[in-house]
Amino acid sequence: MTSRAVCFLAVLLSLGGTAAGKDSDFHEAAVEPVAMPPPSGRLVVGERISYHGRWFALPVGHGWIEVKELTTLNGRAAYLIEAQGHTNDVLSKLYPIHDTLKSYIDAETLRPLQFEKYQREGRYRADEIVTFDYERLIATYRSLLNGSVKEVPIPADVQDLLSTFYWLRTQVADPSRGAVLNIYSDEKVFRTEFEPLQTVTLELLKRGTFQCLVMEPKAEFKGVFVKRGRVLTYVRADARRLPLLIRITTPWGPITGVIDADSLNPPEAKED
Repeated sequence: MTSRAVCFLAVLLSLGGTAAGKDSDFHEAAVEPVAMPPPSGRLVVGERISYHGRWFALPVGHGWIEVKELTTLNGRAAYLIEAQGHTNDVLSKLYPIHDTLKSYIDAETLRPLQFEKYQREGRYRADEIVTFDYERLIATYRSLLNGSVKEVPIPADVQDLLSTFYWLRTQVADPSRGAVLNIYSDEKVFRTEFEPLQTVTLELLKRGTFQCLVMEPKAEFKGVFVKRGRVLTYVRADARRLPLLIRITTPWGPITGVIDADSLNPPEAKED
């Protein structure tokens, strides 16, 4: 996984909040482990989870991930997931980031059928589509910019960056035991372990107090970002399993994230 992809995933999940230890956006206290209810087990069309982000306590941008619709792709019923990440007006003058990711997730298996990435980061551009063939166990990467094509071997249980988000929220019955996933990114597959660390009571400014399980993804990525940084995800201990807070340490300073208040409310399900 490239540093750009890792950073985008981090920003996507963590845009929101303020730098740890220098603000009052959140407070946490360790508590005894709690039993988490079973997950909802399904995606809800119309659910949009938004975040605003800070780096060294400075606002940097916003992002969201949304279940856009239930559609069909190559004869399969599929959820269309879209995620976007954008720097704010100030940072955009220095290094603009305007990224969009899309994933078509099989409605029955929750495996990705197609993944799309459209990146605008400074002068860097990437437009690509990846299709997943589970009969041949091949992911086919196509660049829309230079026309290059590459086939990548995949395991039958592969996920992409967006489908991972929903698989963990809807499929892991007992997250306190952790999970291991094979995640496709940037023409490779990485084995990633999601390790539970502790249970905390998390107080979010103007949002409320919640019991959360703190989890840390540990991947076999070889980039500097992962070697020198950590990502701690605070997952609400309820059936929706929302990531409420992300705390990230990087070689370039701390990033923290708090979910937007409106995203805490369950959406009204649209007709599938």
